[in-house]
Parts: sequence; C-alpha cells; structure tokens
Amino acid sequence: MLLCPVAGVGFMALGSLCHKLFFYREVDLADVVFSKDRVRTNLPAMEEKESNIVPVEEAMSIADKDNLRKMMLQIVQGDLKHKLAAIATALNSDDSETSHYAASALQNVLGEFRFLVQKNYEEIKESGEKAGESEEERGKRMKLAEETLDLMGEVMGNRLLVEKEQALYADIMEEICRILLEEESRLTVKRLEVLCLQLLYAENYEKCREWCSFFYLRNFGDAEPYICRLKLYFATGDRRNFFSTLEELRSLEVDIDKETLELIRIFV
Repeated sequence: MLLCPVAGVGFMALGSLCHKLFFYREVDLADVVFSKDRVRTNLPAMEEKESNIVPVEEAMSIADKDNLRKMMLQIVQGDLKHKLAAIATALNSDDSETSHYAASALQNVLGEFRFLVQKNYEEIKESGEKAGESEEERGKRMKLAEETLDLMGEVMGNRLLVEKEQALYADIMEEICRILLEEESRLTVKRLEVLCLQLLYAENYEKCREWCSFFYLRNFGDAEPYICRLKLYFATGDRRNFFSTLEELRSLEVDIDKETLELIRIFV
C-alpha cells in the first residue's frame, strides 16, 4: 500500500467485488442454538465399520483372519464385560494373533472382575455389620449386592475360571443371596436360577439342593425351579426325584429351554 497506493486500493476493491459476485452467501442460522443449555449430539452409526466385521463364529468357520483380528481389536478397545462369549470363542482360534488378543482381553476382564467382586463383597459385609444402619444405607447395600450378583452371573456363566476359583465365587454368590433375603423381592427368578446352576457346576450339591427347594416353594408354577431341580437330580443320579419332577414339569403349560426339552425327549 505504501509503495503502490493506487494499485493496492484497486486490488482490494477488485477482490471485494469478486467475493460479493461469486462467493457470497447468506448465513443460515436455522440450526444454530444460542442457548447455554447443553445440547446432546447424536452421532451417526458407523455403518461401513459395522458391516465389514462378521460375528466371531463365522469368521472362525471361514478362516477369515483379517476380519477376525479387526473384530478382536474392537473388542479389546470396547466394553469387555459384555463380550466374554466372543472372547471365549476366539481363544480356540487357529490364528495365533487372534488367540493372543483374546487371551490379553480375557486377562484384563478377569483381573477387573476379581478386584470388583472382592471390593464389593467386603463393602457389603462391613455395611451389614455396622450398627444403626439407616434405610438409605441399607438400600445402597442391597443395590450393591444386586449389581455384584449380576456381574458374577454374567462372568461365571461363560465358565472362564478354573474349577477351584469357580467354586469359590459360587460360595460368594450364595452368601450375597443370603444377604438379599433381607429384601426377598430382590431375589428375582433369574438370579435364583443363576445361583442354583453355579452351585451345581461347582458340585456343591448340598447348598444347591437347599436353594432349589427354596426356589421351588417360592416360585411354584414357574419353569425355572423345575429345570434347576431336574439338572440337580440328573447330576446326582437321583432317579426317583428326577422322574417325579419331570412329570410335574410336563403337566405345566410353560415355555421350556432347548436343553431341558432334550432331556424330556430322552427320558419320556
């Protein structure tokens, strides 16, 4: 501007004119929010990423190592607790890299599981032994017991622990269920079924028989207590009680899972 003032002014005027003629657009403020309230952004689904990854069983059956490895990397980076079944399946993969990813993920999940269960169990016991517990504190203790029981059922249902450890945590589940008896409505059908089956898998037949009887008397008419009793009597070789329970179950008009239905077909 100092060396060529006329040319400089002319260049700026020409640039401004070109901008208005060819590039200028009115700003659309219809979607702009000036409020200070928090706005929740809905991100679009990652369709390409999701569609390119196949289920772990299919990837293993067709030996698709690339997709299988991608899937395992996503599992490791995501919420592992809800993907234990996929991790357990991938452990048996012929691909060493996939097996390594699965073993690393499983180690992390089980380490977190052991820490949380021990921490929550000690907190539940200490809170219950404290004198003068308020209703609010009692509610928090019951809620923590429910969450711990559900977590244990989810992890232990995949049978990823060694037998001794599986038996140890089955005993802890049983103690937590006894604590929940203070508010029996919190012991849902699903939780009682999981407890009975875990005690059965741990071969703790005495406690399993005790809880199966409680389950049967409390939820008479539901299919789940009958199924638990059938599995217990089958495992212990109690033929008389097995067939009497089987006849009771056949007389009920309830839905039965495939495993129990196979038992009925075998013995009827």
